Amino acid sequence: MAADYTTETIHADRVNGGEIEVDVDGEKNRLDIQQLRNRIPAHCFQPSTIRSLVFVFNDAVIFVALLATALSLENRVDRITGLLIRYVVYPFLAGLPLTGLWVLAHECGHGAFSRNKTIASSVGFVLHSALMSPYFAWQSSHARHHQYANHMTKDLNYVPPLRQEYSELFRSKIHLDDMIEDAPVVVLLRIVIQQVIGWPWYLLTHITAAPESSPKKSRGWWDNNHFDPMSSLFRPNEFWNIVASDVGLVSVGILLYFLGQLYGSSKLAWTYVMPTVMITYLHHTSPKLPKYSPGSWTYLRGALATVDRDPGFLLRHSFHHIIDLHVTHHLFPRIPHYHAQEATEAIRPLLGDHYHVDKGSYWRALWVAFTQCQWVEPDPTRTAQARVFKDSDDDKGVLWYRPGPMPKPATMMRS
Repeated sequence: MAADYTTETIHADRVNGGEIEVDVDGEKNRLDIQQLRNRIPAHCFQPSTIRSLVFVFNDAVIFVALLATALSLENRVDRITGLLIRYVVYPFLAGLPLTGLWVLAHECGHGAFSRNKTIASSVGFVLHSALMSPYFAWQSSHARHHQYANHMTKDLNYVPPLRQEYSELFRSKIHLDDMIEDAPVVVLLRIVIQQVIGWPWYLLTHITAAPESSPKKSRGWWDNNHFDPMSSLFRPNEFWNIVASDVGLVSVGILLYFLGQLYGSSKLAWTYVMPTVMITYLHHTSPKLPKYSPGSWTYLRGALATVDRDPGFLLRHSFHHIIDLHVTHHLFPRIPHYHAQEATEAIRPLLGDHYHVDKGSYWRALWVAFTQCQWVEPDPTRTAQARVFKDSDDDKGVLWYRPGPMPKPATMMRS
């Protein structure tokens, strides 16, 4: 089944991007998305099917080798070492190539894997289904995230509450200007909860999405999931794509059932279910990054409210630069990961202070995000310093993170 490569669902980098003011070497200029595109060499926008498939093959081989090694050691080591391999060493190592495959499938959804839509859709469908991720359903919602990144009413990922909404989460029992931080153990527990169940719960409930992020009006809490072809998340013409996603997941589920019957459910649990990682939350969550109200948002501003982070050599390459070159990915999602470094180096001189990068500890950044990024409000002083607005009234629509205690975990999409 060929993917829907319409402007709204895939080619978000073609929409009207707006302008920003840049100050490079003391010289102020206006910058738009077309100027950035023109600076990037043309070949960076041309994916190679063969090269992309080689990356798929490499990740698959690494995973199979790790699995074979873990299984061969299972009965050759003492009990304590065996448990350590099963539940610590193997899940972490296996999670690297499996996440690499997930990222490559994600590139299929953006048109960055191959110019052949049938090949891209087929590879993406197989890989995401094998990893129990609904390919066409997530492709649709994720493309809208790219188109409306950091838009306070239309973005689909980790949209923070405004001052009043945040206060109401505590039933107005706290004073936002005089708050205390959560105990470290509470922060750690919430981080663990997010990393363990955040992704499947998002697929089920569309949690953390903005109220107007769905193309249709929701009929209730049960109507905001990635599995119902009539869900509020999808348009009528996407019905059969969502059905195909479900068929892929059911097929893999049946295969896993028979593998569990053949090899044992416990072995299946630690070889397939256990590998996990965390990525998405830190792409757009930082005290240094703004969010935008509808009147202040443009594609360019939203895409640039993204930070490149350094997760270390191993994760950089295992995850195909989805973390350390994410700014370019949001500006031009059709650029394949193996051209992202060249594209970033081409446009970085134009962006000046609008290019955000954090070379500090990836794990510390997660802690900072959880403790310092709870809600947002206007800050005209910071907005003026960031030079992100075009007129004197626009500064109130640029919103900045504020710290505070964490409210109870949300269980459904905000209305």
